[in-house]
Order: sequence, then C-alpha cells, then structure tokens
Amino acid sequence: MKRNVCFIGVVRLANCNSNNHSPSQLIVPNSIGMTRQCTSYEFRDSLISFRGGSSSGSITRLDASVSSMCASLFAGSVGGAIGVGVSYPFDTLSTKAQVTTVSDEVHLTLIENVLRIYKEEGIAGFFEGVLITMLGQAIIKAIQFATNEFTLSWLERNSSIKSTIVKMTISGVLSGLVSSFVVSPVELVKIRMQAQNKVASKNNHANESFIYNNELDCARWVIKNEGWTTLFTHGLWITIIREIPSFAIYFVVYGWLARSSLAASLGDHVAPLLFGAIAGWAMWVPTYPIDIVKTIEQIQTRENSKDIFTWREITGKLYRAGGISAFFEGLKPKLARAAIKHSVTFWSYELMMKILSQPELAIER
Repeated sequence: MKRNVCFIGVVRLANCNSNNHSPSQLIVPNSIGMTRQCTSYEFRDSLISFRGGSSSGSITRLDASVSSMCASLFAGSVGGAIGVGVSYPFDTLSTKAQVTTVSDEVHLTLIENVLRIYKEEGIAGFFEGVLITMLGQAIIKAIQFATNEFTLSWLERNSSIKSTIVKMTISGVLSGLVSSFVVSPVELVKIRMQAQNKVASKNNHANESFIYNNELDCARWVIKNEGWTTLFTHGLWITIIREIPSFAIYFVVYGWLARSSLAASLGDHVAPLLFGAIAGWAMWVPTYPIDIVKTIEQIQTRENSKDIFTWREITGKLYRAGGISAFFEGLKPKLARAAIKHSVTFWSYELMMKILSQPELAIER
C-alpha cells in the first residue's frame, strides 16, 4: 500500500488531497519558513518518520510534532555549534569592550582592541571559552529550535489564533524562556574566560586565582568558591529578560522573510544565509543594552559579596560613566558576530533538515 506522506522536518498541512497535485507541486513550509516538497513514500523504522494520509491518498491531518521536534533538536545542535565556532573571535572582542566600559581602562577602538589581544595573548586570546560555548550552543540551539517547532506545531493544531506572526511570536518567547536556564551558566563561564587578561593577572599576584586554564577549570573555580547556585543562577533573571524578546524577534523575522517571495528567488542556500544575518541583527540591536548589563553582572564574583552590584546599580553606573552610548559599547563586533553566527546557524540548520528529509531514507512501495 502506498501512502502519501511528507517526509520533512516540520509540517504545516491539512486537508490536502494529493490527487489534485503532482508531487512537485505539493509544497509545505516548515516552522521557520523554508519549504519542502511532498511526495509519495511509505516510511518504516525511522526515528524521524511521519505518519499520515490514507490508502485513498488523501491527507486530512498530519501530526508530526514529536518527529519534527527530534529533527529540530539534531539540526539545531549542529547549526548552533558551527555558527558560534566560526564567529567566536567577534564575541570575544565584544565582551572585552563591554568589560572595559565600567573599568578604569582606557577605551580602545576595535582595531586597537584586536592588536592588544593579539599582542598580550596571541591567537588563543580570541578563543578563550570557545569549547564550552560550542558545546553549550549545541544544546541551547537544539532547545530553542525544538521548542519553537513544537510550540508552533501545537498552536497550529489546537489554538484559535489566526495570525501567523502572533503564533511565531509566542513560540519564540517560549524558546527564549526555556533556553535561558542553559544559556545563563554557559555564558557565565564563557564571559569569565573571555574577560580575563592572563598577562595582567600574572603581573598581579592578588589576582592569580582568577587565571582560568580552560572552561572546566573556570567552572570548577566558580563551584568551589561561589557554589553551584552561582553557576546556575548568577545573572539568570537578566538572561531571561534578554532572551525572551530576542528570540521572539529572531524567529518572527526569519520566519516572515522565509515565507516571502524573496526566499524563492534567492534559493535554498543564499536565503538562509541572508535571512539568518538579518534575524541576528534584528534580535541584537534592541536587546544589546540588556546584554552589556548582563555581561557586567556575570563577571562579578561572589567571593566578596559587598562588591556585587545588582543589575539596577550596574545600569546606573553605566549611564553615569558614558550616557546612552555606554549601553552600546562593543556593538560593532557583536553585529559582525551576529551576521556570521546566525547566517551559518540557519544555513546549517536548513541543510541538516534537508538531509533528514531526503526520500532516499524511505522505501517507495
């Protein structure tokens, strides 16, 4: 028996009769907008298998939430790890610029910062904390993409909301909220690795305890000296405040662009690269002031509690130090990083979803 099944990462299809369409004409979008073709296959013994349709060839309801969530978990993890890896030096530049905003150091230009890092720490200085961040981003992006997919799929099937934008916004909000609990500890370790200046620390014996050899060493130091609670909760609330609007914007912008006529004209490879970069910029520009407050809060250690500033105190200190412009210190490298990271992330994600949806994985009957 041959059944008409769409083997794709994410499915949005109801009351579609394949008798009225050839396989090449039957196109459905996934949760973030890119499209896949439907064809006639029966899928057996597959982790990512979609069931639907009937022997008459009519699909009345295709429930692929769990299967598409598995695909999104895997594709998101691959995209997240690759995206953050290739863009990491820009993230380091942004973090170091943010840290000097409230310190007594002279503010450096982007080029001066690059030369200083290279002179004092070498190439390795641009990649402090990259391993924990790549591993963390693999988990984070898997959670974000899968949560976004599952929520959007559920809303399409069960809610009375008509607006696609509203549904994408709700899905993005939940993605940001859920992932924040992983983002916060991962970024705490990453930020402290990036912020340290090994040359300066070695010249100041009082600060030798703050020289972290690697990400694991940093995490161990935090747990030993500040406790498990600090690792998982220090900066959590400001992370949630940043992540919720960030990913609402992120998925809405990408989804809207991917559903536009421009997507078809750009093709499967150029569209994710361009739209990913735009989505990255869109999410960072309005939330960057929150990010700089979060960075400064998380580099504070709790060995001496009287030195800890709340996010409100940090906000006031930033404003007094440099006015509104202080909240955008390091924005240029962050935007450069966002363009590279999110274009590569979405391109990798779409590529993996395409590979997972290859008809060769099925047996035609």
